[in-house]
Amino acid sequence: MKKGRVKIVLLAAFGLLLLFPIYILFMSTFKTSSELFVVSLWPKSPTFDNLKAVLNSEFLNSIKNSLFVSTTVTVVAMILHSLCGYALARLDFPGKRWIFGTIVSTLMIPTTTILVPLFMVCKAFGITNSYAGLIIPAFFNAYGIFLFRQYYMDFPKELEEAAEVEGCSKIRMFVSIVLPLSKPMIVPLTIAFFLGTWNNYLWPLIVNKKEEYQTVQVYLANMVSGYSTPWNEVIATAAVAAIPVFILFLLMQKQLQDGIKVTGIK
Repeated sequence: MKKGRVKIVLLAAFGLLLLFPIYILFMSTFKTSSELFVVSLWPKSPTFDNLKAVLNSEFLNSIKNSLFVSTTVTVVAMILHSLCGYALARLDFPGKRWIFGTIVSTLMIPTTTILVPLFMVCKAFGITNSYAGLIIPAFFNAYGIFLFRQYYMDFPKELEEAAEVEGCSKIRMFVSIVLPLSKPMIVPLTIAFFLGTWNNYLWPLIVNKKEEYQTVQVYLANMVSGYSTPWNEVIATAAVAAIPVFILFLLMQKQLQDGIKVTGIK
């Protein structure tokens, strides 16, 4: 009994330790510029001026762009990667092993080494300075395909065979049976893809130069301007920009926990 209480206390202390930097971030949002770098657990003179200053049309437009790009990339990537992973796990076609090996090998290529060729391809297709340039290159990620393929390798064939006996086509079987049972893989990948796209800074900076398509991370970086940087507004902007990620995690927390617990389908 005592060991259980000690474990709970330790876990609670560790959780509070992890939450402390987040608390400092949001608490600093209500500090004035004069006391921003003063070490304190609560602002002496709380103010909403920082939030009023950052909630302008340009910032709200960057939030809208990031939400649109991140949501589109996540949804389309889940569909494409699940289909590709299922095909590599279940279908027999010439060159399947070679294709899978080629896809996995791209994981060893650093993203920074392909930024210039990728930009040249996007420019040749005329999709720079547009949503297409921000979204389309982010669809292709070997990590999601690999995880879906490994998940479907252990997927019970009995369910598929029963569906085939009932006259289900491959597409209907995938949509009606396989995909709904793929939640343990879809949920963590959804969080990973959304978070990765939301926090992406380098590619949106390279492929887009128009303010109307500016994402929130680029907007946040552009606020930093040497000695004249309004750090109180930067902190407030970073805090507001983190809210959608927290909301997504809170909404999918239970599904994420269930997905981590699942080691197979019985």
